[in-house]
Amino acid sequence: MAAISVLVLIGVVTTVLDRQLAAQAKRFEEEGGFTERLYRVRTQRRR
Repeated sequence: MAAISVLVLIGVVTTVLDRQLAAQAKRFEEEGGFTERLYRVRTQRRR
């Protein structure tokens, strides 16, 4: 019984991590990485 619970938990955690990774990849594509965002903020302040 405990082994089944562990397998179910592993499946749930894997699904959650897959969704999180996909969301982070989408955000990176849309907004860029840290350096790109920092550059964007700095250039906007100079205007």
